[in-house]
Amino acid sequence: MKAVRVLIVDDEAMIRRGIERLVVSCGDGYEVIGTFADGPSALDFLHGMQGAVDLIITDVRMPEMDGLTFIKEAKKQYSFFPLLISGYDDFEYLQSALREGAVDYILKPVNREQFRTRMAEIRNNIITNRMHLQKWTELERQGVQLKQARQTQMLSDITAAGKDPSRFGYWVNEFPDGRYVMLNISLDDLPVKARSFTIEDWKAYTFALENIIGEMVSDHPPQSIRQGWWWRGRDSDFWALLYSPEDGECGRLAAEADVFSKQLRSAIQKFTPFSASIGQADVIEDLYMLPNARQQALSLINYRLLFGGNQVFRSTMEEHPETRPGSKADSGVYPLVQHLRRSIEQADMDEAEIEVQRVFDELGKMESPASIQRAVQYMMIQIHSVWMENSHGDELAIPLEEALQNVNRAANLSQLREHVTDLLGMAIRHIQQARQKENAKPVEQAKSWIEENLGSEITIKKIADSVYMNPTYFCQYFKIQTGETILDFVTRKRMEKAKELLRDPQLKMYEISARIGYHDTKYFSRLFKQWTGQSPSQYRDQHIKQ
Repeated sequence: MKAVRVLIVDDEAMIRRGIERLVVSCGDGYEVIGTFADGPSALDFLHGMQGAVDLIITDVRMPEMDGLTFIKEAKKQYSFFPLLISGYDDFEYLQSALREGAVDYILKPVNREQFRTRMAEIRNNIITNRMHLQKWTELERQGVQLKQARQTQMLSDITAAGKDPSRFGYWVNEFPDGRYVMLNISLDDLPVKARSFTIEDWKAYTFALENIIGEMVSDHPPQSIRQGWWWRGRDSDFWALLYSPEDGECGRLAAEADVFSKQLRSAIQKFTPFSASIGQADVIEDLYMLPNARQQALSLINYRLLFGGNQVFRSTMEEHPETRPGSKADSGVYPLVQHLRRSIEQADMDEAEIEVQRVFDELGKMESPASIQRAVQYMMIQIHSVWMENSHGDELAIPLEEALQNVNRAANLSQLREHVTDLLGMAIRHIQQARQKENAKPVEQAKSWIEENLGSEITIKKIADSVYMNPTYFCQYFKIQTGETILDFVTRKRMEKAKELLRDPQLKMYEISARIGYHDTKYFSRLFKQWTGQSPSQYRDQHIKQ
């Protein structure tokens, strides 16, 4: 049994040494870890030991800080048993000592036998307390594990294809407020040697993969990421969700999640015979957006069909030179494909056909067949991604692999355009049919509610409650009906309102920020520039000049 750690405080050196000898005479069950002549020195020692003391024996009357004050200050931060020793037989002091939680009050000169008896009783109390604390700590640990397991199962259910989100209710209440990043971890094509793996080999490698992902998510997240969850998906897929409580820029969390994803990818490649691609969804500030993040992460994984596996894919695709404006392969095609994507999200067939014409006009100027093929493959991935993100997890009529094979088999631009048009038509018809199946009235009601409450705190739950719908279901419902996420709609409307307010030169920037629901003016300025390409002051100056 661990010895009782004793701290002695008395301003008289002879009495201090005498008490120390008395404690030592009580046997091996006690350890004097320090003796001090005054309260401040003893407090400093306690801070250095982080309160690792079981029993404090202190005089009542001392210079600088009396024993009662010392106990009171120490108990503000630490838990211990106090034993007061004094030469003053004063009832008022006795009452004060008991109020401070003293174990006992012993008068000088100390009776040796009485002291040993009392020390034995104190030791029994301390041991009992330790056992209770140990049991409580274990119960708390089990509680945390059970909560983590319950949250993980909930995440698995929420993100499973085909599950009805309306039956989960207000499941977000189980999780802390903050920002989240979702990752889809998908094994690439298996190596040739995998054909010779036995059942035991597969069990061992599956166990290794789960350990790698579990340890990385739980024990080695980046600095701002405080917690993570992971779970198995279908086939060779895994999922991870990273959480940060910080209110800083989303870009920082996205960057740290990107570093984490690359480390995880490297660890899988190093310790297993496999490689993995990771689709990293955008940061979400409301967890009800999780199903949308799932669809985005899945669609990002498709980029490996174009760029190869063993990579981390983000929505910006910044790591792929083929998609950067100004690169040799770009030639103006890739920005046009992004315009095409937006017209598909709006289910606007006429506009989409115009954008396809613009893309193929650019393709006709390109001389490299390989560059043309890659640009069309990129376009097919974009069309397929929008289709997938509006599919509610349903199987698509044409798998992406088949669509890309059609591109590879095409003999000329005319055949390429035919394949693009076919996929485009199916995607837009699917989105249009999904919108026609549902009554759009709740979406229009929600839009009205949002515009009336731009200056208030807006959450998905509040919006969904205003139209009497389940928040998780409403997120998907809104995206299908409008082609944009509900939070993107909120932000867009706030930016439009901000432009209107900025035209009034009398309004201060903090007033404008507050009127559209942002209490942090710097955050509003960053967001405005992100959406408009100009800072609020630049926009105002330009408007005044015009």
